[in-house]
Amino acid sequence: MSTSRRKFLQSSAVVVSMAATASFGAETKPAKSVAHASGYGAFYADLDDSGKVIAVRPQESNKDPKFPGIEGLIDRNMKNRVKYPCVRKSFLEGKNTPELRGKEEFVRVSWDKAYELVLEKLKAVKPEEIFNASYDGWSHPGILHNTVPLPGRFFNIAFGGAAITSGDYSVGAASRVNGSITGDLEVFALQTTHEVILENTKTYVLWGADILKCNQIDYRIANHANVAWYEKYAKSGIKFIAIDPQYTQIAQKFGAQWIKIRPNTDVALMLGMMHYLYTSGKYDKEFIEKYTYGFDKFVPYLLGKSEDKIEKTPAWAAGITGVSEEDIKNLADLFVSDRTLLAGSWSLQRAQHGEQMQWAMIVLACMIGQVGLPGGGFGFALHYNGNSQARSGVKMPGGISQGKNKVDLIIPASRVNEALLNPGKEINFRGEKIKLPHVKVLYAVGTNILGHHPDTNEVLKALAKVETIISQEPFWTPMSKWADIVLPTTTQLERDDIAYGGSYSQDYVYALKKVFEPPFEARNDYDIFADMAKMVSEKAWRQFTGGKDKMEQIRGLYERSDCPNYMSFDEFWEKGFVHFEPGEEARKFVRLGAFRADPVKNKLSTETGKIQIYSDKFASYNLPDFKAHPMWFEPSEWLGNKELVAKFPFHILSPHPAYRIHSNLDNSDFIRKICKVGNREPVTINDEDASALGVKDGDTVEIYNDRGRVLAGVIVSKSIMKGVVALCEGAWYDPDEEGRDQAGHINVLTTSIPTSQMAQATSANTCLVAIKKVDVTPYKGISEPKVIEG
Repeated sequence: MSTSRRKFLQSSAVVVSMAATASFGAETKPAKSVAHASGYGAFYADLDDSGKVIAVRPQESNKDPKFPGIEGLIDRNMKNRVKYPCVRKSFLEGKNTPELRGKEEFVRVSWDKAYELVLEKLKAVKPEEIFNASYDGWSHPGILHNTVPLPGRFFNIAFGGAAITSGDYSVGAASRVNGSITGDLEVFALQTTHEVILENTKTYVLWGADILKCNQIDYRIANHANVAWYEKYAKSGIKFIAIDPQYTQIAQKFGAQWIKIRPNTDVALMLGMMHYLYTSGKYDKEFIEKYTYGFDKFVPYLLGKSEDKIEKTPAWAAGITGVSEEDIKNLADLFVSDRTLLAGSWSLQRAQHGEQMQWAMIVLACMIGQVGLPGGGFGFALHYNGNSQARSGVKMPGGISQGKNKVDLIIPASRVNEALLNPGKEINFRGEKIKLPHVKVLYAVGTNILGHHPDTNEVLKALAKVETIISQEPFWTPMSKWADIVLPTTTQLERDDIAYGGSYSQDYVYALKKVFEPPFEARNDYDIFADMAKMVSEKAWRQFTGGKDKMEQIRGLYERSDCPNYMSFDEFWEKGFVHFEPGEEARKFVRLGAFRADPVKNKLSTETGKIQIYSDKFASYNLPDFKAHPMWFEPSEWLGNKELVAKFPFHILSPHPAYRIHSNLDNSDFIRKICKVGNREPVTINDEDASALGVKDGDTVEIYNDRGRVLAGVIVSKSIMKGVVALCEGAWYDPDEEGRDQAGHINVLTTSIPTSQMAQATSANTCLVAIKKVDVTPYKGISEPKVIEG
């Protein structure tokens, strides 16, 4: 690590530490303390007489109070707010001017007028021409106000449904394949516990997995308990290996052996290991025979006796991956010599042919023969939501029902651009033909399409094809700025709700009590949909609300769980949480342990009840880019493409940010001061590459390819391999007059090509770019559109 990079990280750590203890400063006795919880942790907000937060204190479940997300959550609450219902000026005048989205001013209107316009547009089209674009709930961890079930419930009750998203960006490739291989999606599976890993694992392989970063946040409520476990890992004597283009902070903490690998070549590395294990006879023949199906049909591919006639030797793999033949053999020998855990990431499957990555790792783990043994095998969720913590086993509160969607039309998550640009097009998806809908109204609740969709400039062309775009948001996000109608909502700090945490331990249920009164004219998402349901009909309103107010709904969610067996709702709401201690058996959990113990009694939900190394079902799909067993497919953009590298010499990665949840908190000045360089998203560049480019820490560079251009602040580091750069996802898109993004929004550069015709998932990490130093004026930060009085 370079000296300047180290100083940058140290200064950031000081800021974070200070923030956790004194961010609000005043040592005044609070007038009121409010219990709340978030994806960044559970806390008490101490308020003065005016309702201002004067201090934040962690609840007992928050094991790392120094993590700055909570301060960022409070800091951003009044930043970039949509204050009133707003309509784009020419749209309000009845003009068809999609080219003015993101450019012209908005007009303030009343809620009645806004509701009238929204319902007018929804009623003017068929339900199948409405796209409910809200598909994840990262913007709010609460169960009642979650942005997935609420719009779905509204559309299903009031209009009979709408076209929806299928899958997601996180695991869109693997989730469409793994279920047929092991009978489980695996990417969300409960993992072998920390207790078992510490006692049994000898080699822990961080295969593209940063197990610290995403374990600091949670889809529900983060507890940060894994931080203490990682302290134990660092002292355990476990051998850690990081196979990664980056040497992450957690890999450094563990003193991991760093295997530098060219991005998008992991499958080739695995195949090289598998070839060596097979030809040397070192693989576990007994495990393969007893627990798997189709190995005999896979071996000819390894040996070059199938269609491609290429033997997948370690030497072949070395030429593709940049990992030496000797290292490939040594790694394989190490893995079979003692208990080995392969920790696979999600990021590797967010690439062209991403379906192959986790499948190949499953097959490699099978050849090693330790699947289902304590501390061995594979895991694809060890980095996520506090996984490997023992589960309480208590039935948690469930969400509200969406009801039945009568519209049988879907858009695979990464195919939104294609659907909007080519309505009615037929595509392959999971072995079937589907027809993409003709979207006339796009409704986004808590969803930043101009954040998570790849190829931003293509997104803008696609959005221009839509007649009406409605955004329901607290903030002027990029999506809100490109909408026609914008409805201002409350933040999670401005409404009551209930949530559990963590996602895997499930050992707490929290009262998310309202910290602030809603400002300006913001309304709860629940109330907005209830209001519009009532305008549709009294029946629709009654179905949507069940005739209950919000607190009655929250009480009902609590009382339909096991929670009342431990604490009454009234006591729970007063205290702010209820805790459940996991039992000793839960602390001994081993992923796939039951299958290993008895593969007949505990057979998998696959074609054969075994792990599918080969799938006859997949073979029947007859797809050109997805076959019946894992394979190496050359990506369209990678460092082995000499012709393209001559023009765009860097492979750019888009990892998760350290202190945000995707784009959440990018409008927090508190977090921006910790993370940004020159107020822009930082790009990490290898020290040798930086020298060749003539750039140093703090400089501004333009990163570009044929899809677009972005500006970013430079961080120079030895902890990223030469020829690779990293720009975290989640910066809010903010183009200048020339269309160049000023903020460092990675998706201006990423490709919208699908992983394959199987999963049709995102290939965002298959991306080459060029970089040049630029002299530009300082970036002022996130802008808001002009709003005029109606």
